[in-house]
Amino acid sequence: MAPAAAGSELRLSVPRAEQLSHWDALAGLRQAGSLCDVALRGSDGEVLAAHAVVLGAVSKRLRRQLEAAAEGPARPLEVTVEAPGDAVRAVLHYVYEGSARVGPRAAPHVLRVAQRWELTSLQDALVSSLLESLSPEIATGLFALGEPFGERLGAAARAYILSNFVECAKSEPYGRWPAAVLDHILRSDDLVIECEEEVLACLAHWRQAGEGRDKASMAALSAVRWPLLSLPALDALAKDGGGAGAFCKAVAEQSLEARAAHLGPSSDSAIPALRPRRSYTGWWAGIGCAARGGTVLAGRGAAGKAGQAALRPRVIRPHEGTLLFLDATEEPGCVLQWFLRAHCGRSIAGKGSHLMGAGAEFEDIADVWSGPDDFLYILDRDAERVVQILRGESEVVGKGSFRLQRPCALAVDADHAVYVLEAGGSRVLRYMDGRATIAAGHTDPGTSPGELNAGPTGRIFVSGKGRLYVSDTENHRVQRWDPGATEGVTVAGGHGCGAGLHQLNHPGGIWALDDGTLFIADTGNHRIMKWKDGAEAGITAAGGCGPGDGLHQLREPLDVAVEAPAGSLLVADLGNARVVRWVVPAVPAELMDALGCQAKT
Repeated sequence: MAPAAAGSELRLSVPRAEQLSHWDALAGLRQAGSLCDVALRGSDGEVLAAHAVVLGAVSKRLRRQLEAAAEGPARPLEVTVEAPGDAVRAVLHYVYEGSARVGPRAAPHVLRVAQRWELTSLQDALVSSLLESLSPEIATGLFALGEPFGERLGAAARAYILSNFVECAKSEPYGRWPAAVLDHILRSDDLVIECEEEVLACLAHWRQAGEGRDKASMAALSAVRWPLLSLPALDALAKDGGGAGAFCKAVAEQSLEARAAHLGPSSDSAIPALRPRRSYTGWWAGIGCAARGGTVLAGRGAAGKAGQAALRPRVIRPHEGTLLFLDATEEPGCVLQWFLRAHCGRSIAGKGSHLMGAGAEFEDIADVWSGPDDFLYILDRDAERVVQILRGESEVVGKGSFRLQRPCALAVDADHAVYVLEAGGSRVLRYMDGRATIAAGHTDPGTSPGELNAGPTGRIFVSGKGRLYVSDTENHRVQRWDPGATEGVTVAGGHGCGAGLHQLNHPGGIWALDDGTLFIADTGNHRIMKWKDGAEAGITAAGGCGPGDGLHQLREPLDVAVEAPAGSLLVADLGNARVVRWVVPAVPAELMDALGCQAKT
């Protein structure tokens, strides 16, 4: 080999693998704390050592920060990092060794450091991993930092929180959310929750998680959609909590105002606007959005043996702790006594019964009434008679002296006076002590205040005050006849056939409370309406979500009854071949605990 020319340069090179091994050695130096000239101080006070040359090589932004710090006399150079020590440690491990293990709690902080130090490869790797493994702690941790983390991750974290809000609110980072972040989430229509009570409870938990949050919490109360809470919850919250502070008093004021949505309109107050979130199936008076609908007690969709019963329920009545259904599946129909705890029933009149006595055979059962003193009354339409039953023995009311023409419906008052809607639904007869008198209407149908046109599907109800209510089906209204009155008063509907809250569409069964509040089976609108005494319009108490077989829906409901003392609604859902109960939920104990209020429930 020829010698190199005098003065020429010698070219030396180290194999790439050996060069990388020198870099790998830096990790050992850092772990040993050898030659480290930078101290990184985490937000929790933990200090970690590193090499300025390494940090400056991987991050231009950090290099500028280190160069500025080097102008001062302090050695080693100290850099404050807005992240806890475990997150800083993970970043250093990635910088020195090219890999890192990141826990859920540290992940948002690692991403924040990667963004601020412009560690693009770490940021991209972490975003890809987080998109596939979001959890309540990770998603809420990202939002707790109050910073954007890119469009993809930000949108994914927001969607995750909206879909899993209650679980997210139980995580530790939720308590560190900025007030603006919480307000943004609570106002979303896309928030997926079981009920609005959960929104208020989560807000109260956030308030308790930090000091000095009363002002921000009170501002966030406007994000709660108060009319969507149940009436029992609003009643409990409206009692203030006995001087529990400004926050509880603000809760009480909002609750008191929102109760009007459940009670119905009055002359001096309007109903607050309802804005249900997309996750709710419906809103109903008393229930609000605190339930997904009704529970099937019997018939299609019921659990166990109760679901095997083939029903065509036309009438429903509470009776001595049980329920009475008029089932029209087979002629002449039968009256089923349903035992709620046993989830089964038996025929006590009509098809399949063992009824005894003079009135035991029926031609066409049209109505049933649970009278006082354990008496039952059954209207046998084709036989044009009323049968009275006590302890399995039957007899005909009036024994032939009470003559009816085309009877349709039946009611009995506390004095055993029997009322029958007859003449094809154009008048009501009252029978007592062997004497029949006209209580409402005339022989011919009509539309005037003194006339009725209830038709064969009309229903009647007599209140404890002796007021007679008639479901005037073909006139799409409910009429009230006070004792001795010669004309009726329209107390619901009367504005033509329609689906507005001020209208009815072929109303069926009715139930009146002592204060005059009515519940009406608005058959043609597939809903149950609650109508306050003297109100111009009603509010939906069940159904009203279009015809269907969902638990939030009804299909041609024929009758409704109120179950005492809870106030649950019982519905003969004819079109769905089932009997449904709509229950007003109890006040969640966790809500009151979270608020720190002492209201009695």
